[in-house]
Amino acid sequence: MERLGKLALTVLRVFMVAALTAMIVLVFLNVVLRYGFNSGISMSEELSRTLFVWLIFMGAVLAMYDHGHLGVDSLVRRLPRASQIGCAILCDALMLFCSGLLMVGSWKQVLINWGNAAPVTGLPIGLTHLAAFVCSIGLVIVIGAHLWRVLTGRAGSRDLVQVVESEDLAPEIRPEAAR
Repeated sequence: MERLGKLALTVLRVFMVAALTAMIVLVFLNVVLRYGFNSGISMSEELSRTLFVWLIFMGAVLAMYDHGHLGVDSLVRRLPRASQIGCAILCDALMLFCSGLLMVGSWKQVLINWGNAAPVTGLPIGLTHLAAFVCSIGLVIVIGAHLWRVLTGRAGSRDLVQVVESEDLAPEIRPEAAR
């Protein structure tokens, strides 16, 4: 099961690199064609926007997995371990609830907008909303796995504090990770 999770994360990272590369190429070519040759790629803007939305939502899943979201952890760090566990369970439950709301709402938007086509590319508008739905599934899996680790007692001290207080303290170089 862990192998499947690592494979999914690798696929997600490769997708994000491919989407970012495609966005850069599309926008660069469009700028060169517009200013150099007075022409352009008509679908560049729509396709780049859709890829950007997918990139952001998939990045949210990876950030959740890597504990890379910013937050205030000064209170939780000062609590005893039992209270940290309680906070982690409460936070996970609230995040699962919010992810469920995102899942239901985005799926409704996918169904509503799947029949509507984008003006230039002709792609379904629901494809953009599908990014939020896929993100919510990823979030539920990541948060659910974290909650399972906490409930079964396999969560370490880094797992109980799920945020980074400062952008300067990346998860790989936090003082706890160095020990």
